[in-house]
Amino acid sequence: MEGPNIGRYPRTQFCCPIELRVGNKTTRLDGASGNLNLHGLFIQARSIPVNTPLRIKISAVCVLEVDGVVRFCDADGIGIEFTGLTDDHRRCIDDLIAHFLPQEVLARAAKPKAH
Repeated sequence: MEGPNIGRYPRTQFCCPIELRVGNKTTRLDGASGNLNLHGLFIQARSIPVNTPLRIKISAVCVLEVDGVVRFCDADGIGIEFTGLTDDHRRCIDDLIAHFLPQEVLARAAKPKAH
């Protein structure tokens, strides 16, 4: 499942280690899967109540450690909105998205358009 795609920004599927810290409790998800965009992510994880603030750490081509808040929760997983993004966070998110984009999408984007 990938959760609702209600945002204006395209989502990229991913699978990588993620840590979620709520208060003083940290949960590590070694093979977390879901989708990611510039403003948040959806992951298949246990229920965390809506509006819960948390700290997210995504480890892939870069390490993104950012605050977030749960905006959506159902039996399939949780949707988290990133909060307090800096330019460094945005660059890392861009790198993560590029890393997880299917290679055929990258190849199409690199082709010059015929006029």
